[in-house]
Amino acid sequence: MNHTSSGKAQPELSETRSVIASWLIQIVAILDEFDFSIDVPDLLRRAEVDPDILQDPNARVRSRRFSRFIELIVEATGDETIGLKLAERNTPGSMHALGYSLFSSRTLETFFHRFDRFFRLISHSAETRSEIRKGCLIHSIELKEDVPPVRQDVFLATVLRFVRMVYRADYSPVLVRMRRPKPGKVAMDEFDAFFCCPIEYGHDSLELHVAEKDYTRVLRGANSDIVRRNDQIAMEYIARFDEQQIIPRIRAAIVEMLPDGAVSLESVSRELNTSNRSLQRQLQDEGTTFNTVLDDVRQHLAIGYLRTGRRSIKEISYLLGYKDPSNFSRAFRRLTGQSPQEFLENERQLDDS
Repeated sequence: MNHTSSGKAQPELSETRSVIASWLIQIVAILDEFDFSIDVPDLLRRAEVDPDILQDPNARVRSRRFSRFIELIVEATGDETIGLKLAERNTPGSMHALGYSLFSSRTLETFFHRFDRFFRLISHSAETRSEIRKGCLIHSIELKEDVPPVRQDVFLATVLRFVRMVYRADYSPVLVRMRRPKPGKVAMDEFDAFFCCPIEYGHDSLELHVAEKDYTRVLRGANSDIVRRNDQIAMEYIARFDEQQIIPRIRAAIVEMLPDGAVSLESVSRELNTSNRSLQRQLQDEGTTFNTVLDDVRQHLAIGYLRTGRRSIKEISYLLGYKDPSNFSRAFRRLTGQSPQEFLENERQLDDS
């Protein structure tokens, strides 16, 4: 299977896929730190990337151009492991608001689920999914277009670097799976030294396997206030730059309207300047319903509010648009399988463990 960029597969779709400019900005800045003697402006020109975009971290870069830029870096350096070197110096700002939310996540489990929720902020070229199987959290990245192996390396290695920064500097995953073909002996030694775990090459997807004892541990930088604020920024960004996707726009509208209590299909349709029927049809096309999206937003916010410990159940109920706390408690139990009080008790036990 050829995993390199061919530029021929589904060109009409690839033109709409993009990468956040903050990711490109970080890579260019890191290249400047190395003594590679390469002409970065020339590489950008050859990849058809406007250099002015480096001044706007909120902008988007076409995915195929970003891939081409990465390929040109490999050609210019002759370094098959350059992706690992770029990842070693990457920072949370490369992922916009999502980066800061990740670094304030409560556990590695919520860290990875946050990736799944907001990955479109970073790139449209893949989707991520995190699930628990046989005592392991498996974080997988499914590519939606041909992506150069080194671009895959940069992202997977950056994820692991961030995990080590928020959890333990000496952390090693249970297993890593990569789509790229097995590298040469010297390069393979560098991959082994970076990931510090078994690596399977030539796999269908990119995967990082995390043991239960690691993904359940409360992280030292956990901060629900920072998470909530940056999650909101991420939702607003996705809604603004991803207008073809209706769900992020609905979520952003719901968050704004919840404290007023008047959240319904009709009110959100008015906010988005569309008809009820059109909104329902778009949600159906996405395989969901308005009530499902509303429940998801309420659950996400409720857990954040409860974890801060700064608001009463009554206050949280009103912030989420419920008329009284009993309605909130019933809804929370339906969504999570436990009452708000039981949730808080479980959180205290987790903190004490």
